[in-house]
Amino acid sequence: MRRTLEDEFKMIDCVLGSGLETRGVDAFCLAWIKYERQQRKICSFLIFQASVIKPDQASSVRQALANNKGIAHTGFRGGIQRLTGLRFKDEFGDRYGPLNAALDQAWKARDKIFHGQQTGQGYSREQLLAKVDSIREWCGLLSALGAAKFGYDGFSATNSMFKVKNAQLTSTVDKALGKLGWQAFINQL
Repeated sequence: MRRTLEDEFKMIDCVLGSGLETRGVDAFCLAWIKYERQQRKICSFLIFQASVIKPDQASSVRQALANNKGIAHTGFRGGIQRLTGLRFKDEFGDRYGPLNAALDQAWKARDKIFHGQQTGQGYSREQLLAKVDSIREWCGLLSALGAAKFGYDGFSATNSMFKVKNAQLTSTVDKALGKLGWQAFINQL
């Protein structure tokens, strides 16, 4: 089965429609997890396109990612941009600024909420749901961009470690990795 953005967000829609008192924070947490997962999967997919990485080396790439305990969403976002030469600011147009600001605010809330702490911001359910909408919009924009520019949206495959026959993409990734190499690149994310 080929997964889509809509498939990924179905559970969030179920939570939103539940009427439960905690639906705002629950939907926010799930949306953030989907967002981070998409960033990781696209970045991993791109790294895997390097010509020096062979199809049987998926476990090595996964282990290198697992060993880097400090990777956050901004590391993956930056990695995607460095590996492709694309700039989200240019690709997302006038939606980039508001969405980037919303994700920065959401990151701060996520950090507190995921650790069971008060955010200190007194977010209402409506404010958390607005963050869910921003996360969903960012994921949709990135999904469309990835599908159009390099053939992977971060949702459509359960495994992001697959090779595509795209010499241009491989060349772009190889150039971005340069002499640094893929393992050092992952360590810098």
